[in-house]
Amino acid sequence: MGTFGEYIKSALSSIRNNKGRSFLTMLGIIIGISAVLTVLIIGDGMKATVNSEIDSLGAATITVSLDDTKTDKTFTRSQMKEIEASIDNIYGVSPSFSVWGTVKGKKQDEYELYIDGGDVATEKQAGIKMLHGRYYSESDVDDGKKVLVVSQTFANTVFGYEEVVGQTFEMTAYDITQEFTIVGVREDTTLDVAYASFGEDAILTAGGPYTSLAEAFNFDVDSSFSSFKIYLDSDYKDEVLAKTRSVVENVTDLRGENCVKISSGAGFDQTTNSILNIITSVVAIIAAISLLVGGIGVMNIMTVSVTERTREIGIRKSLGARTSSILTQFLAEAAILTFTGGIIGIIFGISVSFIICKVIDFTFTVNPMLVIAVVAISTAIGLFFGIYPAKRAANLDPIEALRTE
Repeated sequence: MGTFGEYIKSALSSIRNNKGRSFLTMLGIIIGISAVLTVLIIGDGMKATVNSEIDSLGAATITVSLDDTKTDKTFTRSQMKEIEASIDNIYGVSPSFSVWGTVKGKKQDEYELYIDGGDVATEKQAGIKMLHGRYYSESDVDDGKKVLVVSQTFANTVFGYEEVVGQTFEMTAYDITQEFTIVGVREDTTLDVAYASFGEDAILTAGGPYTSLAEAFNFDVDSSFSSFKIYLDSDYKDEVLAKTRSVVENVTDLRGENCVKISSGAGFDQTTNSILNIITSVVAIIAAISLLVGGIGVMNIMTVSVTERTREIGIRKSLGARTSSILTQFLAEAAILTFTGGIIGIIFGISVSFIICKVIDFTFTVNPMLVIAVVAISTAIGLFFGIYPAKRAANLDPIEALRTE
């Protein structure tokens, strides 16, 4: 047994002569590898799916606000326009201005009404899907027109039907009653459904130009806003974040005051990924226990093999086989068993994870480096757990071994 090829040939011959035992040895490795790989692939698919859902909610946002403990300044309308013009790769900026009031339905029932005021950039936010009419326009904002985009629930509750573009209604807030015209109906969002599910205390929702709402209910657009949001594609978030502070400080003349606060959804993205990584890791560690069990199975079977072949080992050693040759042969046998089991486990794990991802509608993605790592781990397990029986075989005394029946 002087060459590595001969070691492999001898190991394969031993495995073929004990097919049933060899299969049972590999079974633990197959189950362990496939379980770990399935968990990791599904975990990657879950992260990809969650991140895709977050991205599909709408534009990324960056919130800019002024620390009222350090300054009494607010953002004027012209300043927000200047900031918007000074930052590239954004959809726009919009202050957040909400109005709570009441509106009467078709049977003169009174309902709570929440109107979210903003600029045209808010059309890029989560869940905006127009069903009828249009979203309010830049000219609506500039001219302060009393127009609104209402939810499906609002239309059906107040008017009794959905296609209400062009209809008008009165809203009362802060003891002021104003008439608004509906220019669009949007599909209900999760928030609309949640508000509408309060039974008798249901809250209806709508959105409109912040300028018209401020004017209608006696708010000064140049002194009412200490924060606004920047709407942008998430691909440009880092670039925009790097530029925003200096632009805002220059426009507001607050350089060096350290009172401009900037936050983004990046922290949420990172937190989500961290949570998913922890979940995947914990489940993978639990699944990896089966790999440990499989490794112990390799060691047990190899120990039995050494016991059965004690006389053969004695004959070979008496004919001049070196201790290293005996050790290498048994290690090769353990490595072949676990490597083969690992390959079968990978095929089985990828197949199972593909089916599961399709059933639960997760993104199916396989990281090639993960597969390579799993193959390496399975082989390493075979070598690690094969060391004891291999050393035991190599260290047998040839005379004692020949006496074994």
